[in-house]
Amino acid sequence: MNWQQLLSDARWGSRHRSTASPQKNRSNYDRDYGRILFSSAFRRLQDKTQVFPLGRNDYVRTRLTHSLEVAHIGSSLGMLAGEWLAQKGSLPAPIMPSDVATIVSTACLAHDIGNPPFGHSGEDAIETALKRHGLELPFEGNAQGFRILTRTGDPMEGSGLKLTAAVLGAFMKYPCTQSYSAAVKKGSIVAANKLECKKFGIGEQEREAASFMAGHLGLIPRSTPDAAHLCWSRHPLAYLMEAADDICYRIADIEDGYFSGLLDFAPTRDLFSPFLTESQLRYVRELEEKKEKDSCIHYMRAIAIGKSIQSAVDSFVNHEEDLLQGRMEQSLIDSSELSAPLNGLYQYAIKNVYRAREVIEVEAMGYKVLGELIDFFMEWVNHPSSGQSQKIAIMLQGTDVPQNNGGEAARLAHMLDYISGMTDSFALETYRKLTGIL
Repeated sequence: MNWQQLLSDARWGSRHRSTASPQKNRSNYDRDYGRILFSSAFRRLQDKTQVFPLGRNDYVRTRLTHSLEVAHIGSSLGMLAGEWLAQKGSLPAPIMPSDVATIVSTACLAHDIGNPPFGHSGEDAIETALKRHGLELPFEGNAQGFRILTRTGDPMEGSGLKLTAAVLGAFMKYPCTQSYSAAVKKGSIVAANKLECKKFGIGEQEREAASFMAGHLGLIPRSTPDAAHLCWSRHPLAYLMEAADDICYRIADIEDGYFSGLLDFAPTRDLFSPFLTESQLRYVRELEEKKEKDSCIHYMRAIAIGKSIQSAVDSFVNHEEDLLQGRMEQSLIDSSELSAPLNGLYQYAIKNVYRAREVIEVEAMGYKVLGELIDFFMEWVNHPSSGQSQKIAIMLQGTDVPQNNGGEAARLAHMLDYISGMTDSFALETYRKLTGIL
């Protein structure tokens, strides 16, 4: 792969397959940032669970605040990486380091846009409910996000938000279809790079958009264009997007755990200590002696993020050739010098934050709510002409609800778009109405 193609601003869904001339002082990638920021799908993230129950504590992150923080970290990663690429003459004119920063930041802004309500348990709830109806259909938030960006999100002529190929490539964490990912897991396909097909990021209806993106970016094909299973190499900037998310949730979830009362000060301080120099640790001890423990955690979190950003960029620089050749099978965080302390944060969070009673309770509640909502709406998917289904169609909103056109698959896709797009509050409110709970 080469940076000339990898930074393509060809716009998916544009009538002429390319974007208009950039406005003065505003790049084509910056337009993409605005399209995502002002989209209804992004706005709904304000009422979707990140880890902790919404409303319990105004301090902790929602999906929206998490996405904004990831975008900020992504901007720093992209700027540092862009400056290094510019210094070695790899950036094609007129691309500047700030453009690389905007591409990564925009991809980061959208990285969770396809997640259903109630955190990751929402994905499990959807899959389990579909199995009850005889459908072995995995639901993947990454693929749903790509669907929103290229097809269903505030659609203009049915092409989603009409984003540039570079932003779509940086967003695409798993550039393969579900069938390819499944074939790799079964052993019927030997993956060239297992990291890029660990999950799937391309739905069946988004194959054309994925092919457009991959073609303009020059991503390395892992399959033939007419194959039943599609896969390409990752875009190198997708590794920076992934790193921004890894840095943010590993560090922020520990901070949220402390301010939610789940973690005591001492273990939280000790988890952050490996990121600090001796002089910085002395300052922490001074704050602690002044009984300013909250300030200690704020300070240590900021230092940990800064150090992790530099470490991830160093890993990007050290592995640029592997990234361009599609050979990088580790995340930038796992291949960085700070992999041990960052993994320590994650492992501690698994045991002491993600399995906390209040976190498990909201996951269990969301699991039940989404499962029963899907059971209800499947009546319309399976029997669209029944009297009950006519009422369900009205609940599904709008005149674009597919009836017989496209058949059961189209109705199922529409129903999943509707369910996964719900906020936590709307899903719970709908469930209460249907069950008679006031």
